[in-house]
Amino acid sequence: MEVNKSLRYRVNVSTSVKGVKTWECTVDGEGYDMGYVLSESDALVAVLERRYPAPLEGK
Repeated sequence: MEVNKSLRYRVNVSTSVKGVKTWECTVDGEGYDMGYVLSESDALVAVLERRYPAPLEGK
């Protein structure tokens, strides 16, 4: 029996009327254990946090 494996990454980046970027993301995995899918999700969050850092307070 062949096991099909797939990972699906979804990212939505929005810009508010004030120019603030926000994002949300998900990683869906089929054929992988939960630990692997969570590590992929954590890695995606880390990349998005570097690319779209939170705005500084008061700006």
